[in-house]
Amino acid sequence: MMEAEWLAEGVLPQSGWTRVPGEGIGEPEEWFQSEIARIRSWWGEEAWGPGVEAAVRDALTDAAAKAVQPGTLSVMLHWPLDVPVPSRVRILLAAGAPLDASGWREAGFDVDEYPGGGLGPGLKCVALREETIDGADLQLFTVVYSFSDKSGSVLVIAEAGSQEVFQMTMAGLPVLLSSLQVTEPNGKQFAAEPVPTVTRKPTDEWERISNA
Repeated sequence: MMEAEWLAEGVLPQSGWTRVPGEGIGEPEEWFQSEIARIRSWWGEEAWGPGVEAAVRDALTDAAAKAVQPGTLSVMLHWPLDVPVPSRVRILLAAGAPLDASGWREAGFDVDEYPGGGLGPGLKCVALREETIDGADLQLFTVVYSFSDKSGSVLVIAEAGSQEVFQMTMAGLPVLLSSLQVTEPNGKQFAAEPVPTVTRKPTDEWERISNA
């Protein structure tokens, strides 16, 4: 899959979102300054204390680096609170045989069906993962929405280091997922194939965590 020839389009759920440009970022510093000013206008001066701008810039810098990684179609940040602790949402292409529900479970995820995607039927896979960032060991609340056909998968991945932020992002994601369309290089719309039935566990703690 050549991601440069693919196109992902969807409606962002509400205000408080940053859509991170990929290789077409133009003048990076100009974009950083514009986005920082936009976020500052959302939060107001009272929330813009010492160190806030540097933390916002760090999050934007990390997201911009992720946006140009191989297989990446889109990167977004969600700032649901007036603090520099966003969720990161990525839309990725994954070539090769897609993981089925058992494969995601073996990787440590709780798995449910997700029938509400604009791409077609998929899986919703949720986990609490450990990741080392800048030398610090962090817990990341993670959800992966997986939509697959025979050639590969489109993955929508949301991650946050805060459970509260994660819940708020999860609450808005159905808007993006229901409108998401991915266009293949030949102009055809990507259409996920049906997935085998996944039995919802009656006591799934991730239903409580994700609230979605």
